[in-house]
Parts: sequence; C-alpha cells; structure tokens
Amino acid sequence: MRVTVPGYTSLEGKPESILQAMRDARLFDQITEEEFVEGIIHTAWRLFGITLQVSGETKAERSESLLREMARNNMIEIEED
Repeated sequence: MRVTVPGYTSLEGKPESILQAMRDARLFDQITEEEFVEGIIHTAWRLFGITLQVSGETKAERSESLLREMARNNMIEIEED
C-alpha cells in the first residue's frame, strides 16, 4: 500500500508500518499506538467535522481501517500495490 498525504509526503508498506512511521514523525510525543489512532480520530472531528469509523481487533486491522477511513474522507490518498 502507498499512502500520500497531499502536500506533505508519501509512505509505502503495510498499514501498520505506515501508521508507525506517521507516529514516529511526532518526534517529541511519546504516545501509544492506540493514543495515536484516537488522536487522529479526535483531530479529524475537531478540525474538519469528520467522523472516522475505525474498526478491527488487531493492530493491523485497526491500522488499515483508519487509513481507509482517512482516504474515504479525502484526508489521504491510497494506491494499492
């Protein structure tokens, strides 16, 4: 999967590794994966009025669900391998 954040960067890999790279870019914030996902969901609502519906039991499922929701709401672009 290739994810493009318009005007910023592109990342390629499995959904969970893409979210990890996004989380790692926040150099000074030491937060858990779940806190990062919840932060994106909260920010999407607060800034854009967008409700992101994230589902899944595993890290991989939740990562892919979040990225697909972000793409569905035109926050990022996804290209499949």
